[in-house]
Parts: sequence; C-alpha cells; structure tokens
Amino acid sequence: MIIMARMNLPKSLRKSKFFKEPEDLGFGTKLTETDERLINPDGTFNIDRVGVRSWTPYQSLVEMGWLKFFVVLLAFYTAVNLLFAILYVLIGIEHLSGANNSALGWPLAEAFFFSVQTLTTVGYGAVHPTGLVSNVIASINALVGLMSFALMTGLFFARFSKPKAQILFSNRALIAPYQDGWSFQFRIANKRNNQVINLQARMIMSWIEEKNGERVRRYSQMPLERDQVSFFPLNWTIVHAIREDSPLYNRDEREMERINAEFLVLIEGYDETFAQTVHSNRSYTWRELAWHRRFKTMYHPAKGGRIRLDLSEIDEIE
Repeated sequence: MIIMARMNLPKSLRKSKFFKEPEDLGFGTKLTETDERLINPDGTFNIDRVGVRSWTPYQSLVEMGWLKFFVVLLAFYTAVNLLFAILYVLIGIEHLSGANNSALGWPLAEAFFFSVQTLTTVGYGAVHPTGLVSNVIASINALVGLMSFALMTGLFFARFSKPKAQILFSNRALIAPYQDGWSFQFRIANKRNNQVINLQARMIMSWIEEKNGERVRRYSQMPLERDQVSFFPLNWTIVHAIREDSPLYNRDEREMERINAEFLVLIEGYDETFAQTVHSNRSYTWRELAWHRRFKTMYHPAKGGRIRLDLSEIDEIE
C-alpha cells in the first residue's frame, strides 16, 4: 500500500464527514527532529521537563511510583529522626535518662532510637527526657510524629483511592484483512474483574511530511468501525477500515517508516468501582505494526457453560 497525505486528496474526500482534522493535541507541528514516539507504551508522554518547575509535593507524592514513594518516606523518616537525635546530643545525652545504660554505646544512636520511639508514640519507657529543654524537644518531636503520620495516612488513602483504568493493550497493531479490503487493528481487554461501561475509543494518526522545504508534523482522525461499546466483559478489537478517506490509504511499510507514522490511542470509560470516568492511552509506531496478520480468538468455552478469557493470548496472531 502507498500513503496519500490529506492535502493530496480530492476536495470531495477532504470534505468527507469521516476525514476530520483533530483539535490541537498539545504536541504542535514542530516536533520533527526526533524519530522517537510521542506517547510511551505505558501511556506517559515522551517529554522531559527541565528548567523552572513548580514544586507540588502532594501531587508528586500521589503520582510517583510505589518504589520511589517508599524510598521518599524512608528518607523523610530517617532525616527527621536524625535531626532530633542531633538536637538531643547537642543539649547533652545526660538529659535522656537511661540512655547511658543502653547497650548501643553510641550517644547519637541512642538519641536516634529515642526519637523513633517518641515520633511513633511507642514510648518504651526505658529512656525518658529530664529537664525543660529536653522535654520541649521531645514534645516537638512527638508533634512532628503526629502530623507526619496524619499526612502519610492521607497520602496512602489518596494513592489507593485514585481511579486508574487497568486496560491491557496488545503489544502490536495489525494491518489485517477486513471485509473486502484491509484495516488497522489493535486489541484491548480489562485486566480487572470490575465493570467498565460505556467504553469509548479514539485514534489519531501522526506523521511527518515535507512542506515548502520544511518538516512539519501532521495529524488526522482515524474513524473507527465501532468507537463505543456499552459493556466490556471480553476483549475488544478496535478496527479502522482503510478506505479512500483513510490517512493510511495506499501507504506501504516503507512509506510508513519514511514518515515516522505513529498512532495515538485514547480509551475512556466509566468505572463502577470508583464511580468515576477513567482513561488510558498509548501509541503504536510503525515499528509495532504487523502486516497481513489476524488476531487469534482469546476467549474459549469453559466448564459449566462459562466463557474463559485468556489475557495471556492478547498478542496471539496468525
């Protein structure tokens, strides 16, 4: 197949209700200096922000990965206790009654673990402050602990309650036979057992072309044979038929590589668990296309008249 750009289409096709220029996607037309994708397979944007940025600790802690989140919590926990341990050592470890009898034998370590006990309100009683200054520091230590655990509780709740679609995408998209011609297809399934209803799909093709000696990035809507399903109990094969009004019409593998084609996908639906609208997105590049293939069926009859959906077969093609 050979690709035909929109500007080369007849006026009758350019005015077709199926061929619509998308609204501004936020990427602009100047991103042409790289062969990398716009959207990563995990749905994140392939953008690194540098320079001046606003510091929003709450949003950052809610949005970062779990491993990084626990590393930040551990660093904060250690730093706070170390700070109070230094204060206890500066006023004199003798103001912590019982610390000198500790088996640790190192004043900073004794003060650190006393701070841990105070911060967490454990209070074993073996060590306790004596004197006004040490009691004031211990009181502030306890107050910081109460506030810290209140904030941590809120962060954990926000992270666990954050609605997120668990949509499984096929790793490859296909140029597959469809009716009397060809189509662009990919497959999705719900990784969870919950209900996602009124699921909608949207797909846009992005490519780079030469215009007046300048490279520009173009976008075009890819109308789908079915862009919405009411229920999502099985997999959904999303199909764009390659007809004369398609941005893929008459384009072959070599041409797709030349223009660095990428297909941007947005899935949106209503999650009954969270009672909120959730979304998931990813993209397929020309490298991830399998030509002249079909998807194999990934659901099979099971015992008791039930249907078995095997998510491990989402990439099975023939």
